[in-house]
Amino acid sequence: MKHFLSGLIAIGLSIAAAPSFAADARNVTVVNETGYAIKFLGFNAPDDGLDEWENELDKVLQNQASTYVEFDDDDEGCVWNIRVDWQNYDEAVLWKNVNLCKFTALRLRYDSGTKTTSFLAE
Repeated sequence: MKHFLSGLIAIGLSIAAAPSFAADARNVTVVNETGYAIKFLGFNAPDDGLDEWENELDKVLQNQASTYVEFDDDDEGCVWNIRVDWQNYDEAVLWKNVNLCKFTALRLRYDSGTKTTSFLAE
């Protein structure tokens, strides 16, 4: 019985000392505050070129809606390119070399006066 209790204590201590597995530092919540629906949201590494994209959206991201983007273990690095395509417009927005490890949320904004799309990083 003494050895059994010692074993349980040792197991408990090893579990408590094990590193915790936190969410990937690049995972990000994207909030659409542009006033327009988004049909495509893509991330790619700067070395992938600007022709290789995968849509992170399962459906159109309406204004005031958000989506959570999770990165795979195969993905490397903090710096990514981000592309947004609008549902009813042929134009796209591209941000290059965005360090996703520095924040957890991107609030997409559109200024109709300057016709510029930007993001607020949180």
